[in-house]
This record gives sequence, structure tokens and C-alpha cells, in this order.
Amino acid sequence: MRQRAWLRRLSLKTRLIVSYLIILAAGGLATSLLGSWIVSTTIMREAQRSAEHDLTTARTIYDNRLASMRQALQLAAEGTGVAGCAATGACEAAVGYLAHVRAEMALDFLALTGLDGRVRLRTTPGSSGDDVTGLPLVALALDGTVSAATEILSPAALAAEDPMLAQRARIAMVPTPRARPAVDTAFTSGMAMMGAAPVRDRSGAVIGALYGGLVLNGTVEMVDRVWELLYRDETHDGKSIGTVTVFQGDVRIATNVHLADGARAIGSRVSAPVHSVVLGRGERWSDRAFVVSDWYLSVYDPIRDARERIVGMLYVGVLERRFTAVRDRVILSFFALATTGFLVIIAFTYVMIRTITRPIVELVGATRRIAAGQLDQQVEAPAHGEIALLAESFNTMLESLRKMKADLEEWGRTLEEKVDERTDELVQMQLRVAQSERLASIGMLAAGVAHEINNPLGGILALTSLAVEDLPDDHPDRTNLEEVVRQAERCRDIVRGLLEFSRQSEMHMEVVDVSRVLEDTVGLIGKQASFLNVRLVREWAPDLPAIVADRSQLQQVFLNLIVNAVQAMDERGTLTIRTAHTLDDDTVEIAFSDTGRGIPPEAIDLVFDPFFSTKQGGQGTGLGLAIAYGIVTRHRGTIAVQSRVDHGTTFTICLPVAGPALEAKPA
Repeated sequence: MRQRAWLRRLSLKTRLIVSYLIILAAGGLATSLLGSWIVSTTIMREAQRSAEHDLTTARTIYDNRLASMRQALQLAAEGTGVAGCAATGACEAAVGYLAHVRAEMALDFLALTGLDGRVRLRTTPGSSGDDVTGLPLVALALDGTVSAATEILSPAALAAEDPMLAQRARIAMVPTPRARPAVDTAFTSGMAMMGAAPVRDRSGAVIGALYGGLVLNGTVEMVDRVWELLYRDETHDGKSIGTVTVFQGDVRIATNVHLADGARAIGSRVSAPVHSVVLGRGERWSDRAFVVSDWYLSVYDPIRDARERIVGMLYVGVLERRFTAVRDRVILSFFALATTGFLVIIAFTYVMIRTITRPIVELVGATRRIAAGQLDQQVEAPAHGEIALLAESFNTMLESLRKMKADLEEWGRTLEEKVDERTDELVQMQLRVAQSERLASIGMLAAGVAHEINNPLGGILALTSLAVEDLPDDHPDRTNLEEVVRQAERCRDIVRGLLEFSRQSEMHMEVVDVSRVLEDTVGLIGKQASFLNVRLVREWAPDLPAIVADRSQLQQVFLNLIVNAVQAMDERGTLTIRTAHTLDDDTVEIAFSDTGRGIPPEAIDLVFDPFFSTKQGGQGTGLGLAIAYGIVTRHRGTIAVQSRVDHGTTFTICLPVAGPALEAKPA
């Protein structure tokens, strides 16, 4: 939450700049890392390809040396005196010739055998007469095949050719980081590039073999020749960028890799992973490898003998630091350029966002002044774009606020009047509620009184009626008793009205057509004598919606109001019955208007009270309107009265239109 609050306190300009810089930095970093990876991968891949190309060159030189040795021995085998030496052992004529051939070919040894495989002549200090058919190339030559290959010669074979060769081939193992554990501390066998050619007589028959070779142990002529061709005068931090090595097994026997003391790393060994791939599986290794004391982009190729056995390796390596330095310079340059561009973009972004957000800052200042009550603001903005639309909307909002303020002031001036109106309505509503409560209380009281009076009154009426029947017509008390009967009957009617007023009879609700109920009610009393001089005006609305009501009780209300109206006009005048559909509250309105004598203002609020009547004595019980009020109320409707003295009275009933069935409510 504190972090969010801190963010909310930042200005829009700051948040835009920070957000843009985060996106830019993330994108720039990702692009830079990807670019750096591509650059690094490309440079190192090309460097590795360069090392593979160098190995191809070294292999070509190595194979050409074997080929030239093979060709030279084939030609030398045809020389003068060679065949005679091989056939008869008379070698005086061949000694000088073969010594010259050995010198020209720069061989460490050159010898001639007879058909039996025994040496007839050696150009080195070694003795003759020994059997060399154990050498694979010599055996091939005696079979008539010219061949050249790399062979491993035992110490005895080397000593037989020249005792100095056996001493040169002996190499002590040098402890080497990352190499496999050494079994021996030194080895005495030697690896030699050898060739052999058959010697034939004039008939073409093989009569001997000429063979020779170059022992690679301790020899730098081959590796230095390749190094001069590939890497001469190319250094990095004072160190040659490339190295070439010939391995016998996993031991360096000829190399221009140097140890820390500057000596050639003869006797050091290859790393275990390279040994496993090249010597173990016979595959080429092309990858970075740790060579003695540094990392090289290296390529190792197996060297095989005449029987395709792996006897050593040919290696070419390029110093990795040379290419990583180039890679690092390129990547640093790339990052420097990206950083410079990033700073330029930051400056440009700041200026651009500041220009964009300036109108928004003005809007913020305007809103603060508006909050202080200064609504006379106007914001200027650029002619185009979303900011201009925002400024236009802001100005429109200000205009609306000014108008609303004026309206509020006007409403404030009229609020007191509206409050007075609502207060009057509330008072009227409270009066109606009080009247309902008063009617309910009177009804309960009337019910109790009616029950208490009804039985004694019935007894009085019955006994008096019997007494009247027993008296003759001319009896002086008969008139008084008949008056008692009439007054008792009047009391009985009053009690019956009280009971009807207080009784909460069950209503039978149904969908009712108000117009038809009115027609039926008028039809009931329309032909009575009291209606002869009354003009009835029907103003019934067409398509009046139905209501849900108790037909008989509704008819009782209508009948009561019609009779009251006729009596109020002294059975002479105009009675107007009007119906309407009020859409505001979805009610049916029935109004009964007469042209009678009217109701005094002081009696308007009492007309629905039980026993209150404006009629002359003896014309009513004062319960009709109270009963009508109770029926209308139970129908969830309202009944109201308006009257002017000597101008007539209007009773208006409002009932809800047909809907869910209504439940009877207590009177």
C-alpha cells in the first residue's frame, strides 16, 4: 500500500518517462543481449571454422609428405645397383645412391631387404641381416605394393635402424591439467612416417623391398612447417595465435605448444574429453579445448596406421583469447553505441513528454482553482489531438458546472416552497391516517355497544309490538306504544348499521368492470320516485381497465354515494358520474358530482366519521360514508371529498387496476 501511495504521488510526466524508460531499457537490454549473443556466436563459430580449415591444411601437408615419401621410394627402388644389392647382397654400387636418396628426402632411416625380408643394406649406423618382415609396410612391398603410412616402431626396431633414434623416441610424461591419469611415466616406442616400395628385377619379379621413414618423436620439422604456413608472425599479447601438434597416442611428440618456461611441451598429454572422442571413438574433435595452459579453439583428427588402427592425432589450435578479445571489443562497442542511443532517446523523450503533458499540468492547475470555487476558468490547448479534445471537454464541463451552480441557486430559492408543499401533503396524509385510526377505534367501540344494546332492544321491540297488538284501536296508549315501536325499529336499524360498520366480512375478489357495476347500480334505483327530477349525466371513459374488487361491496359504496347525492339535492338537480384512467399511478378514478347544497368547510373532515351527518334528523344513521370509507380502504383505494356550499359536492374514488388478488384488510 505504501508503494502504491508513493506511485500515486508521482506526476504524470514522471510516470510516463519512467514507464517508457523501463520499457526501453528492458527492450534495449534484451536486444543488446541477443545481439551480443549473435555476435559472440558468429565470431566464435567463424573462428572454429578457421581452425577446422587450418587442420585441413595441416592434414594436407601431412598426407602430401607421406605421398612424396611413397613416390620417392618407388623411384629409388628402380635405381642403379638397388636390384643387384637386393638379389645378390653386392651393395657397393647402391650405398652411395641410397645415401643420396636419404639425404634428399630428409629421412631418419633408409634400408634395402632381400626377398626373404632380411636387411641387405642400411644407410644408417645400424647393422644388417635382421628380419624386418614384421613391419607391415615391408610385408606389403614384398607382396608388390607401394605404400606409405604412419607406424609405431618398437624400441628394438628403432635401435636396429639407428641407436640414436631409440634414444630420441624416448619421452618422459609431463603432468598435464585435465588429462587422464597416466599409467606410465615414459614411453620408448616411436611414431614414424614410413614408406616402402618393391624392388624388381628386369623381368618384373619382386626381389626385395626398399623402405624408409621419418621418426616424428622430438622432430619439429613437420609441425613448424605447418605453423609457418598458417600462423607465422601472428601473435596476441606476445603469444603466437596458433599451435600445431602431432600426438602419439595422447602424448605430444612433436609440437610448437610451449610450457611456462618456454620449452616445447613434449611429453604433455591431451585432455580427457578429447582422448575419449578422438582416440576412443575415432571421431574428429572440433571445439574449445584446454591445451597445457590456455584455451584454444581446437581441432583434433585421428592418425591411423596401414591397418587403420588409431595410433595418434594431428592437432591444430587457434588461441581463443584472440577471438574473445575481438568479440569483447565488438560487444563493448555495441553496448557503448546502445547506451549513447539510450541517453539520446532519454533526452528526446523528456522533451517530448514535457511538451505533451504541459496542457495536462494546466488542466490540473485549473481543477485546483475550480475546487477553490473559481469557476471562471478557460483552458487553452493545441489545435489537434487527444489533449485538445480533453481541453474542449474540460471547458464544456466548466460550462455545465456554471450552469449547475446557477440551477442550484435557483433550486435553493424554491426549496422552501417545495418543503412547504411536501409538509402540507404530509399533514394531509397524517390526517387521513388519524381518520383511519379513529374509524377503527370507533368501529371497535360500536361493535361492543351494538352487541350490548341489540338483545335488550330486541326484547323491548318484541314486547311493545305484542302490547300494541293487544290494545284496541281507540285505546289512548296505543299511539304512544306505536311511537315506541317506531323508535325501537330506528334504534334497531342504527345497531344493524353499527354491526355492518364494525364487521370485517370476507371479501370475494374478482375482476370487475367498473362501468358495468355503475350501470347495474343506477339501474337498481334509477326508476325510484326520488330520481324522477334528477338528471343523470354519464361521463364514462372508453376502454376503462378492469379492477379487482368485491362486486357487491363496491355496488354498496356506489349506491350509498348516489343516494347521498340525491338527498343532498333534495331530489332535484344534476348528478354527474365520471370515470377515468389515471396513468400516473395506474388507477381507475370514479367521481360523483352533485349540484346540491354542499358541505360546510368545518364539516369536511368529519364526513367519514360514524354517526356524523349533515342530513336533517331522521334521514340517516351517519354510518353510510364511514362504511363506504372502510370498503374502499380494504380495496387498497382512496376516497376524497370536495365541496362548496350551495354549489355541490364531489366524492372521488381511486382504485388500483387489475393485478394480483387483494387481501381483505381490517376496517
